[in-house]
Amino acid sequence: MRVARALCLLAPAFAPSPAIAEPWTCEMTVICQNLDCHAVDDTYQIIAADHAGDLFLTSPAGDHPVTRLTARGALPAAYAGAGDAALGELITILDDGRALLSIHGYDGPARTTTVFGTCLSQ
Repeated sequence: MRVARALCLLAPAFAPSPAIAEPWTCEMTVICQNLDCHAVDDTYQIIAADHAGDLFLTSPAGDHPVTRLTARGALPAAYAGAGDAALGELITILDDGRALLSIHGYDGPARTTTVFGTCLSQ
């Protein structure tokens, strides 16, 4: 009985840990604008899309350069950038793969869009 209990307690230590580096593929399932939220089925990726290793956030809105704000290989991972049409973007990926993307528009009235989903490292 003690051996079985010890094995149960140790099992999480031997579980595979999630990969925590680029590229990330994120399946986003909820979008909120102001207080209005609805389901979406969008894919976002964080990739090194050039030979220099610069990072990009690819989304239904296009590809935008981003900068890693956290140490490589660390979770949570955070990336920020600026897109077209005066957009600021911040994506955070938590230890369990949950992701939060906030998009800040400042080319007119200030607005924020928040997108929720999950990310996997490839």
